[in-house]
Amino acid sequence: MRKTVTRVALLSAGLLLSTTSLAAMSPITECNDCSSQAALSAAKAQQSDSVYVVDFVNRTAQKFVTDDKGAALLTKLSVGELNHLNQEFNHRKVHLRAVKP
Repeated sequence: MRKTVTRVALLSAGLLLSTTSLAAMSPITECNDCSSQAALSAAKAQQSDSVYVVDFVNRTAQKFVTDDKGAALLTKLSVGELNHLNQEFNHRKVHLRAVKP
């Protein structure tokens, strides 16, 4: 009985945490075959604290975070974020790679 309760608790906690992380995903915008300046402009147009910019032509993904002064800065994508983006666009049959800041 105790093993069952422990398993249910762990499963519930796992589902809760995974749902929270997916719900917290920032906006995603497409900027195909664009320069770094165009990607920055696309990120600023979203007017969000953090924005993912994906480029399917060059197969890249970037994350921009807005600082307290309003400037969008390119930051490092985590492995989990990159995996989520690749799963989000799995229907395109394209594997995105992260752009290093």
